[in-house]
Amino acid sequence: MINLKETTTPQKNLLKRIKNRDWLENNLKEIQEKHAEKWIAIAEETVVAHGNEPGEVKENIKGRFPSAEVLLLRVPKGEISRPV
Repeated sequence: MINLKETTTPQKNLLKRIKNRDWLENNLKEIQEKHAEKWIAIAEETVVAHGNEPGEVKENIKGRFPSAEVLLLRVPKGEISRPV
């Protein structure tokens, strides 16, 4: 039987990804200053690895964090539009 009051692992991982995304949004300016045009991995609401290639960053965090909760992205340089 499904327990609708219980939080599943995928739900927990999704919540962590959302928190990481929110942290990215709130710290974007500082992240851009440090990591413009680089690949970064965000976990536990912090940049946990960075590099020139996504594979390099993935290798750096391998086994440290579940991939379902990590954000991997290339940081753009310059102005970024935001939703209204």
